Amino acid sequence: MCREIFEAYVAELKTKKVFNKDKNTYELKYPFAQKKDDAFWDDCYNKIKATGLKFDPKHITINENGISYDYVAYKNKMLLAYPESMIDIELVYAGDEFSFSKSDGKITYHHDFANPFEHNEKDIIGGYCVIKNKRGEFLTTLSRSEIDKARKVAKTQSIWLQWYSEMCRKTVIKKAVKFHFDDVYTSMEEEDNKQYDLEKPIDDTPEFPVGLINAINAAETTEKLKELYKREYQTLKTKELKAEFVARCTTRKQEIQKGVNK
Repeated sequence: MCREIFEAYVAELKTKKVFNKDKNTYELKYPFAQKKDDAFWDDCYNKIKATGLKFDPKHITINENGISYDYVAYKNKMLLAYPESMIDIELVYAGDEFSFSKSDGKITYHHDFANPFEHNEKDIIGGYCVIKNKRGEFLTTLSRSEIDKARKVAKTQSIWLQWYSEMCRKTVIKKAVKFHFDDVYTSMEEEDNKQYDLEKPIDDTPEFPVGLINAINAAETTEKLKELYKREYQTLKTKELKAEFVARCTTRKQEIQKGVNK
């Protein structure tokens, strides 16, 4: 792994600023980066290097919780261990037709996309991962509710909100390798699991109110968004709901600034 590329990435995390229109000033985009000491960054570098993966800040990122790998990094790790692997990770949407069969260890599956160019994240009903290599053929499936269990315990709700479909794919392949290739992914999984509160009681986590989601999406100006925030923030009963509210408002604010209408 190239140390220079890694250090350039760290330097950007420590110094990159974004303009805050409300305060009319520039602020650090990643304030956590300046709070971490050299030992933290060295530890991250050594752990990534130990995976054998080439450092690519598109697919391997660092936040206040540690190292996060996306589903592409998980695929790349498999190809390092078993270069002959065929890996297929896909989401299933409402209206799709999906079936599979397994005979004598061989997996056959069929996925007919209903509307491949009109996919909407709200229509995701699940996902699957098929891995075939010299160790065998493996199929893992997860329903939408199972995927959302991972979302509920994630410490980085803003990432799920912005990149929901990508996080769904990551959740599916994480489950696949946990069951079938845990020896390959042990250290990588230990680090990536820091992005989740695995001790959190999922069943006790209330759903984010649909009406509030609609209100956020309906806000057409940052002023309206501020009014909504001041009015609703204290009404939310848990820190998880408040964190999701902040993340959703931040995402909507960015959309408003870009001129995106809901």
